[in-house]
Amino acid sequence: MLERDGRASLPAGSPARTEQSPSTEERMATIWILAVLLVLGWGYAPVLVELFRDWLRDPNYSHGLLVPPIAGFLAWQRRRTWTATPSKAAPIGLAGVLGAGALLAVGAAGAEVFTQRVSFIVAVASVCVFLWGWRRFGVMAFPVAFVLLAIPLPYVIYYDLTAPMQTLAAKTAIHGLRALGIPSVAEGNIIHLPGMSLEVAEACSGIRSLYAFLALGALFARSLRLPTWGRWLVFVSTIPLSIAGNAVRVLGTGVAAHLGGAEMATGTVHEMFGLIVFVFALGILALIGKGAKQLWRDAPSS
Repeated sequence: MLERDGRASLPAGSPARTEQSPSTEERMATIWILAVLLVLGWGYAPVLVELFRDWLRDPNYSHGLLVPPIAGFLAWQRRRTWTATPSKAAPIGLAGVLGAGALLAVGAAGAEVFTQRVSFIVAVASVCVFLWGWRRFGVMAFPVAFVLLAIPLPYVIYYDLTAPMQTLAAKTAIHGLRALGIPSVAEGNIIHLPGMSLEVAEACSGIRSLYAFLALGALFARSLRLPTWGRWLVFVSTIPLSIAGNAVRVLGTGVAAHLGGAEMATGTVHEMFGLIVFVFALGILALIGKGAKQLWRDAPSS
C-alpha cells in the first residue's frame, strides 16, 4: 500500500525489516566454519581434553582457561572484515593440513603432547588458508596464533628454563638485600639470611608470571596503533619485565622474612606482594607502549 505522502507501508501484521538478512556468502562461510570446527574437534578431542586438564591442574598454565574465549572474542570482532575480504583458496594449505597430521602422528608415537597440541593450531591455520586463502587467514592470524600462548612448554624445555631462572632470581635478590644492608648469601636457588634460609622454589622461578605476562603483552601490543616493529618491541619487552618483576618479588620476600620471620615468605602476604609487583610491571608495560607511540609520532616521515 501507498500512504498519502507516497511512502510504501507494510500490510498490517507484517514484521518490519530493521536489518538486512545475511548474504548467501555469509551463510556458506558460517556453515564451512562449523563443519571445519566439528572435524577438527572430533580428530583432536583427546588432545584438547588433556590440554584442558593441564590448565586445571597446573598453576603455571591456569591462564590457559582464558585464552580460547579471548581468541574467540577477537575472531568474532573481525567477522565483518573476514566476510569483506576477498576469498581465494590456496592449495598450499593442504600441505599444511598434511603436515599437521604428521605432527599429530609423530607426537602420539613419541608421547609428546606439545607436538600434538601445536599440530592443532597448524591444522586450524592450514585449513583456513586452504579454504579461504592467505588474505582471509591474515584477518584471523592473530586470534589463531594467540592460542599458542596457552600451550604448556615441553617438560625438557620447562626444566631447562626454570633452574636458571631460579638461580637468577636468587642472585639478583642477593644484590638487593646487600644494598639494603641485610647480610645474605646465595647458594644456587637458596638464599641464606641470618637465622634462616629461603628457597626460590620452582613455583617462584617466574615461568608462571612470564607466560601470563606474554599473553597480556600480546593483547596490549595488538591494541596499539603502531607499525609491526613497534608492536613486536612492546611484546618482547614483557620478557625482561617479567623476569625483573619476579626478581623484585623474591627480593621483597627476603626483606619481609628478615623483618617479620620465615612465615612472611609464604601465605597471603607473599601472594599479595606478588600481585602488587605484577600490577606494577603492567604499569611499566603501559609506559613502554606510550613511549613507542610517541616515538612513532616523532619519527620523520619518508
